[in-house]
Amino acid sequence: MTYGDPMTQENSVAVVGLSCRFPGAHNVEEYWRNLCAGIDSITHFDRPTLDASGLDTALVTDPRFVPARGVVPDGELFDREFFGISAAEAATMDPQHRVFLECAAQALDDAGIDPDRSGKWTGLFAGGDQTPAPPAGSVDTATATQRLIGREKDFLATRAAYKLDLRGPAITVQTACSTGLVAVHQACQALLGHECDVALAGATALHLPQVGGHLHQEGSILSADGRCRAFDADASGTVNSGGVGVVVLKRLTDALENGDRIVAVIRGSAVNNDGREKVGYTSPSVAGQRDVIRMALARAGVSSDEIGYVEAHGTGTPVGDPVEVAALTAAFAAESEGSRTGPCLLGTAKANIGHAGAAAGIAGLIKAALMLHHRVFVPTPHFSRPNPALDLDASPFRISTEHRPWEQAGPRLAGVSSFGIGGTNAHLVLEEPPRTEPGDLDEADGAHALCLSAATPEALHTMRTRLADRFDAADAPRPADAARTLAARRRFPYCLSVVAGTAAEAAALLRDTDRTTRAAQAPRVAFLFPGQGALQAGHGRAAHALLPVFREVFETCRVHVRARHDIDLAPALDPGTSPDWFLDTRHQQLGLFVYGYALARQLSAWGVTPEASLGHSVGEYAAAATAGGWDWQDALDLVHARATAMHQAPPGRMLVVRAPLDEVTPLLDDTVSLATVGSGYAVVSGPADRIEALAADRRAAGTATRLLPTAHAFHSPLMAAAAEELRKAVATVPGTTSHQTWISGVTGEPTAPGQAQDPDYWARQLTGTIRLDLGMRTLAESGAQVLVELGPGDSLTREAIRRSADLVAVPLLGRSPSDERGNLLGALARLWEEGVRVDWESLAPVRAGRLCSLPPHPLARTTVPVPPAAPPRPPAAVAPVPAASSAHRAPQAVTPVWTQAGAARPDAYDVLLAGDPARLGAALSGHGVTAVAWRPGALAAAADGFAVRDGRRPLVIAVPPEREAPPGPDAPGVAPVLA
Repeated sequence: MTYGDPMTQENSVAVVGLSCRFPGAHNVEEYWRNLCAGIDSITHFDRPTLDASGLDTALVTDPRFVPARGVVPDGELFDREFFGISAAEAATMDPQHRVFLECAAQALDDAGIDPDRSGKWTGLFAGGDQTPAPPAGSVDTATATQRLIGREKDFLATRAAYKLDLRGPAITVQTACSTGLVAVHQACQALLGHECDVALAGATALHLPQVGGHLHQEGSILSADGRCRAFDADASGTVNSGGVGVVVLKRLTDALENGDRIVAVIRGSAVNNDGREKVGYTSPSVAGQRDVIRMALARAGVSSDEIGYVEAHGTGTPVGDPVEVAALTAAFAAESEGSRTGPCLLGTAKANIGHAGAAAGIAGLIKAALMLHHRVFVPTPHFSRPNPALDLDASPFRISTEHRPWEQAGPRLAGVSSFGIGGTNAHLVLEEPPRTEPGDLDEADGAHALCLSAATPEALHTMRTRLADRFDAADAPRPADAARTLAARRRFPYCLSVVAGTAAEAAALLRDTDRTTRAAQAPRVAFLFPGQGALQAGHGRAAHALLPVFREVFETCRVHVRARHDIDLAPALDPGTSPDWFLDTRHQQLGLFVYGYALARQLSAWGVTPEASLGHSVGEYAAAATAGGWDWQDALDLVHARATAMHQAPPGRMLVVRAPLDEVTPLLDDTVSLATVGSGYAVVSGPADRIEALAADRRAAGTATRLLPTAHAFHSPLMAAAAEELRKAVATVPGTTSHQTWISGVTGEPTAPGQAQDPDYWARQLTGTIRLDLGMRTLAESGAQVLVELGPGDSLTREAIRRSADLVAVPLLGRSPSDERGNLLGALARLWEEGVRVDWESLAPVRAGRLCSLPPHPLARTTVPVPPAAPPRPPAAVAPVPAASSAHRAPQAVTPVWTQAGAARPDAYDVLLAGDPARLGAALSGHGVTAVAWRPGALAAAADGFAVRDGRRPLVIAVPPEREAPPGPDAPGVAPVLA
């Protein structure tokens, strides 16, 4: 079956994001490098380190003590401020909860998912390792609930869901060593059952302090030398370790449709239990493991012959490994079609990182997924010759011993096993990710906006540097993919953006752009609409290609103008259009109106509503239409009527004079009129010969001037006849109720209600002076923080900046049509930095990209103080249970707690009952058991004396005394001592 088969897609789940921290690896990249290199990441502690840790000297000097353990990097640290957690609350949290929360957040980043904006139900399935004992002396009743929530497994998933705003099911899963893989199975079932659309699944295991080791005893699960030699003839067990891992999952159909980065595909999964048909509760079961593997293969719809690799549970014990291989062999034989052409390789991450407890299964899953993603096998450390009990020659299995390409004719498939003490078994069948079709890669050429955001300026700086390094790497992502991924991630207050077309350019710009903008929550925005002369050939081409609403509005207006006025606006988009086309006032003014109105509609579609609008000359028509003064068809007809009348007016010229108004006023007379007043300049208008002579005179006087490219004298008495025609046209247009204000170009003040329907106003606007200077002052006083120029050029942007350097003014299209794509994306990115909402994923180039793996949001971890350890337990290997005070004596259900303290056979143990031996002794009588009663406080002495009798150590059963009343929250209890 292939991914083209609808049944395969409908029943498969894609792994779209990863995050982990395991011994020797701060992240997925380091973990993968270690796996490829076959590195053993277990830490072997020297004596000074052990002594400094405060471990009992008797333990450290015990000849059976193995000072080895898997150390989770930065396990003692936590970025509490990133999650809004106080120092006091962080101190009450189980370290496993802390690292899991960090890992889950970074997994969302890796998947390019913002739960707030995705509109998807996101579930969370996770479990943790043994809950640590509370710190000694923690009797503060005011914080009892907080401490309970911070440490109990029940709250692992729900706390993370709360902090990450996940709205799907949040369920804690606990099945001992198989917890991580069972969590993934549960997440898959929830996705396929449509209980959620996205699911995070994982597990965590971390115990502080991390310096330590174990006492080795022959035949136990823990290694004699701190090495996990899985499947090897010299295997003697595994090593205690820790870690945290999270995968982000989606239904395969959704992931393919969304363009997600797919690391691997889960074709099928199964979970079962051994039942009681095995030697003992903690013993592995060949039948149980065999059946769960067969069930997963059946659900995946594949033959065992297609499986090229199995990531085994692989504890490296002389008994466990042969049981697992026997179960695999039986399952593969039962599900074989006789088509296997080569061996199936076996490996286990435990040989690299030890036994990560509840996180062991997720460590194996991430390893197998990465192998499929990179299509390579990785070595199994410490393997030299197989354990004869494996009987590999009678099986299809061989041990993976080298890093090499995974050559396979059909789709690469792998199995992943995880088996929990107590009998909960899990197995997954994975398939390599679908290959990218070459045709999909050709739609994202050109510049792209890379938008970074972080919770602090320091984090933003770190993110910028790490992203630059990522673009410098040999496998650098395409800018299109990075742009889409960054746009899809969670949004934070501190922002930075660059626009780049290549990975090398992106790296260089990121290194050189060291600025930080704090985005406003809801910045007040004003729109600026430019006037005639700004439109050039090719302007709007990029907006038409990139912005969906702009394109739709442009084409709708184009159809209307062509049908009503026999003018096609398409040449405006063509860079090859003759400049003469733009000298036609009708083309200029219709084009400027459509561009401004369409850009305003695009921003409105993103939820941007202007506080005010200001238009220059014909730009005021776009401002009035945007404010709701007319409907767009009537506005277009008015602009056409105006432009036609102006086009038929007597010829004239217009001149920009760079001088204050008081220096320009003396130049005016009956023929030379003041057309526009700006900040530090004015535009005069009149007959061509008079204006040309004035230009020569001003140049001779040393005044900067510029003749505008127009053949008419706008905003002068030469427009009187055109104004009369316009007055008639306005009078025929039905009015609407304006829902926004705009600033009058004539007065520089906000317009009055009904202004759009006043024929005299628009006639006066055509012949009179446009007071941009007053309008800009009013705009600044309106409280607008961000000004957006909606049209070609940047004339109004520059005018605004001259008026107030504190304003943020952004021209959307810019001055050069040849670089409009970069200008437009840079402008949108600048608005985004300021907090203006930009729906990046609606843009064509962003949609053309695929989600990819980028460095996650950096975490500024600080040390969380490790609570003081409980006093050392007595040599008999169990802590004495404190006696209750006389104020608390009532019957209470009691669960005996026991610890095996020696390596002899069970019938070689004496039993010491701590408490009232009558409560349990009766049940043991007749079994040859010696019971020694004790008085409260005397257990240690009794145990010490009893342990040396006949050279044997006792099996201790602690039975708390009965209580007369329930203990108060301050009373010492059983759970704190025995946890």
